[in-house]
Amino acid sequence: MPKRLSIPALAFMLVVASGQQCAVTPVNNMTDPGNQTGGTGGNNSGGSNGGGSSTSIDASLLEQLSLERINRARLLPATEASMFNIAIDEGIPGQLNTTPKPAVTMNANLRGAALEHSTDMLDRDYFEHDTPEGVTPFERMQNAGYMFTAAGENLAWRGTTGTLNVVQTVDDQHEDLFVDEGIPDRGHRVTMLNAAFREVGISIVTGAFTRDDGTVFTSSMMQTQDYGTDPGDPTFVLGVVYNDTNANGQYDYNEGRGGITVQLGNVQRTTNDAGGYSFRVNAAGTYTLLFSGGASRSLTIEDGDPNIKVDVIDGTRLEVNLGLGLLE
Repeated sequence: MPKRLSIPALAFMLVVASGQQCAVTPVNNMTDPGNQTGGTGGNNSGGSNGGGSSTSIDASLLEQLSLERINRARLLPATEASMFNIAIDEGIPGQLNTTPKPAVTMNANLRGAALEHSTDMLDRDYFEHDTPEGVTPFERMQNAGYMFTAAGENLAWRGTTGTLNVVQTVDDQHEDLFVDEGIPDRGHRVTMLNAAFREVGISIVTGAFTRDDGTVFTSSMMQTQDYGTDPGDPTFVLGVVYNDTNANGQYDYNEGRGGITVQLGNVQRTTNDAGGYSFRVNAAGTYTLLFSGGASRSLTIEDGDPNIKVDVIDGTRLEVNLGLGLLE
């Protein structure tokens, strides 16, 4: 029988206080999950109110699947906890609650930082937040061009000496990180459900991995999730266009529709290959979100509003979430 191993492992978070506070949590310490301070989030993700057309930020089918699982957990945390048969604050009584958290959008700079780290860990056979040279997650984010007031990182790895089912492994890693069994302070779940974050970069890389004891896992998956909030405090309109081909009421692998035109105000996007899209809104106002095929939604956005997730399912049905729980 092939050997299989799961390491849900590592979570690391930095939060810089905003408002009247000026304390900075040192980057070599994880913040106390009970005392995290929300940051504010501007200059890193695609989109503006200035017109033009472009393709949405890239994501592989596996990475979009991971993003949709993260946002499922953030928007409906009580349902997610029930699915995995745990209380939302299991292991950390009173430190997490079932209040919906706004969806996070894919950020190209964070995804670049995540890709660098996932690739490096597989190439050099280590599994840590810091590189062997001591480069931290926060330095990688900054080096990739992402400035932040709050940031965090989750890492997940699974491997086998057989053949990995990569689609199932994405779901398995999501469960690993959300349940966080045996992890002190449940750091992965806390990071995933941190309401301060507006953006994320996800990189999933597959390949061989050699463990410290010399065991070679010929098929393995390394996933890095880099979360952040930039100083400009933008609202993002994001979502995914997909066909619910298995009729289970959620986005699944290979259901996304790439190349679909989406327009917000006078800015136009096409969905990436996995069906994802996002717009950064820099000015308050009322906007029309329009999808090719005719589906549309009017959105009134005020400064500081939470991210808005609007999915189009089977070509016509809109599912809208304003960061306050499933609305329609």
